Amino acid sequence: MIDMASKSVFQYLKRMATSLLIMVLITYGMATENPWLQYGSIIIVLALQMGYQVLKSIRAAPLVNSNMEEAARVKSGKVLMEVKEGEVKKAKARVKEVGGLGLGKSTLALMFIPLAIFMGTGYVLGILFPGIPSWQSFAVGFLLSMPFSLILQARSGIAKGPIVAPNSYHISRNGIVFDHLKHSYIIHFPLKNLNVDEEKHFIEVEGQPSGAMIIPERLKLFTKNADKLHKILIRFTETSEM
Repeated sequence: MIDMASKSVFQYLKRMATSLLIMVLITYGMATENPWLQYGSIIIVLALQMGYQVLKSIRAAPLVNSNMEEAARVKSGKVLMEVKEGEVKKAKARVKEVGGLGLGKSTLALMFIPLAIFMGTGYVLGILFPGIPSWQSFAVGFLLSMPFSLILQARSGIAKGPIVAPNSYHISRNGIVFDHLKHSYIIHFPLKNLNVDEEKHFIEVEGQPSGAMIIPERLKLFTKNADKLHKILIRFTETSEM
């Protein structure tokens, strides 16, 4: 339990790194009366973050290509179950909302909501208590943004990573092959977790870490026959939730 909590905190800090660094630099810039840090920190940190993501994409390219090649081989071979786009569309029509926040939306939410709390609190406290230094008002905003961000993650499921609902997929003995961003990828077995919702005709699966951000680790698999899909996937799953 302690290890899981520590891992969640680490994942939270990792996803929040950009926002946290910006807030720290702005507050420090105010405390030291350094306008370069106070106003330029957002541009500097976002530029560094963009460069880091580009570097990660370049380094992960061989892994992504290998995954796509394996997905193509598995897709053209023997499969245990195939769910086509038409079936997925009908199953999706039964629910009002499909999936959770996508990668881009979850990242933006984790970055801008804490920043909004940080900036809003800082300015409001500055108006209500004009006698205190500005950096102290924003330091309070920084502290308040932390629990709100944790609540946001817990309620939205962002802490577990983005979830993708593919339009079609294939189940084989090697894993789940699915289409995402106009390419085919594979999540290898064994799955870490399985969550079945037969009433809404979908199953959420959580796979092993892919090692590349572009390859989702969580899928929402829609089908008209969730019971059949569950019986197949449960054989290749570490744990399951009903």
